[in-house]
Amino acid sequence: MIRCLIATIFLLVSVINSYSYTRSDFAVSVCGTDAADSVAVVPAGVTAIPDFAFADNANIRNVILPEGLETIGEYAFLGCTSLESLTLPSSLKTIGEGAFRECTALESLTIPSGVTVVPRYLCAWSTSLESVSLPDNLKDIASHAFAYCASLQRIEIPSGVKHIGSNVFSECHSLEEIELPTSIEELESYAFSGCRSLRKAVLPANDKLLGEYLFTGCQALQEIICQSRKPAPFDCGTPFFDPSESALYTSCRLIVPASSRHLYRCSPVWSLFL
Repeated sequence: MIRCLIATIFLLVSVINSYSYTRSDFAVSVCGTDAADSVAVVPAGVTAIPDFAFADNANIRNVILPEGLETIGEYAFLGCTSLESLTLPSSLKTIGEGAFRECTALESLTIPSGVTVVPRYLCAWSTSLESVSLPDNLKDIASHAFAYCASLQRIEIPSGVKHIGSNVFSECHSLEEIELPTSIEELESYAFSGCRSLRKAVLPANDKLLGEYLFTGCQALQEIICQSRKPAPFDCGTPFFDPSESALYTSCRLIVPASSRHLYRCSPVWSLFL
């Protein structure tokens, strides 16, 4: 009986120690945030915000985060439709998938230098987002990170980024120009699909594989610059545009190194421009 009692106590202690906050009790018990509050203050000493911590809170307009915070969990601020302002501390190292998804009032975001990966769906459907500052040591921008950010006008991709996922900037209707650094080793499919204001695109100056239908739906595209001396292959041989958009190969100008024009003229997909 005593052994059973000790085992039961041990089990209860283990459950308490492994307990993780849910959305409501983290906001209330740790931050003292009521559902009607417009400002949320994460207290000093907190190093991690759990998944879904403030999700679907439509009243929060500002979040104050402490220095020392290292992790923001998945979908932590999902659907915080009134969130206008927050400053990510320099101590931050990891941001979870969809952390600011559907934050439709958020206008700008600066990601600190400790973050090396922008996760999937980070700001997807954050329709008021106009500007994003990415850190110099960033390596990866995962799929759909900024998809459907209709107000995003410009973004600079740091020179160390190696991977850009699929649909990263899909339906960013205000994006007019994009320049991709040579460091990119993988540019996945549909990365800029539906960017209807995109006028100019500079592709990586290397011959790494390019994804499918990168610019489908980019009806305003006037110029694609590719500085690689060797034409890059395309995933599954799929072209830049949807077959119904073949006229874009005439209206959009392809600029390549003069010494490599003959190679592009003989290469699949690239030859459609020339």
